[in-house]
Amino acid sequence: MSGSTTGTFLNQLQKTWLTPRVVRNHYFRTIALILSTLVLINARSFPLVWHMRVLRQLVEWNLRKALSPNKRLFMQKTSPVAQDPFKVMVTQKFWAGPDDCDFLGHLSNSSYAKNLDIARMKVCIINLRPFMLEGGWMPLAGADYAFISEIRLFSHYEVRSKVASWDEKWLYLLSEFVTHSPAPQTASSGSRSGTEKGPTPHSALSLPKADPKATRPDGTRLHCLAISRYCFKIGRLTVPPRIAMAICGFGPDRSNWLRSASMQEEGTLRMFLEGGWRKERGWELGEYEEKRAAGMVWCEKLKEGITALADW
Repeated sequence: MSGSTTGTFLNQLQKTWLTPRVVRNHYFRTIALILSTLVLINARSFPLVWHMRVLRQLVEWNLRKALSPNKRLFMQKTSPVAQDPFKVMVTQKFWAGPDDCDFLGHLSNSSYAKNLDIARMKVCIINLRPFMLEGGWMPLAGADYAFISEIRLFSHYEVRSKVASWDEKWLYLLSEFVTHSPAPQTASSGSRSGTEKGPTPHSALSLPKADPKATRPDGTRLHCLAISRYCFKIGRLTVPPRIAMAICGFGPDRSNWLRSASMQEEGTLRMFLEGGWRKERGWELGEYEEKRAAGMVWCEKLKEGITALADW
């Protein structure tokens, strides 16, 4: 191509594609693309989105109940009937998106608390829905976090929650933030022994026997531990956790659920929760006393430490 031809081509290109209007449109499209990307990335952090994420599971449960042809059977199937409170694990899956991470590319400390709210709501719906239907509510009295290792940007992780222990006022909920490793490490590479059983609610509060950052036998890595403290209320009245859990069906057999369902049909369950439980026996969940006491050893130490720090 000769010099004159090249010059003519460039002049034509400038007249056709590099006009002020074309440049301006290209500029606006670029800005629009950047803004759209930012909006999409941060959509989960917009106002009211957190509320929708927390309440979505509650709305879904109520919708399923409304559409169920047999409400009583639905309640029974969605309640922890004849289950051990220490063995019910509630799992909620998350993704460490850019809106949840800090400038280092790790899940920010505030996001642990934000997403734990969503996981705890799922725990309440799965474990305590019958209590909630009687007007009960569970105020959160405190939460303590132990950060063990970072969760990296774009990682998929789970929050696994289970009962740690309870006393006459407080229920302690243990939550683990974990990710799945490609393959579990062997005992020779520094992980826990393959013959060691997975953590139970009361043993999980024991002193660690291995590196907490190591891959565990189930192929997960622990990143954070959280202990949440709840109490149970009917109006302004406090209901012992053992009573709230028992009327939801927890226990070695179906007897707690059958008694609770009978009172619900008679319309006396709320009166029972408002104080009638003081006159009745058989709601102690004594079958789990050993596990409860073992868990309370560490939960009490945690509470005493926080209280002592407040008085320091």
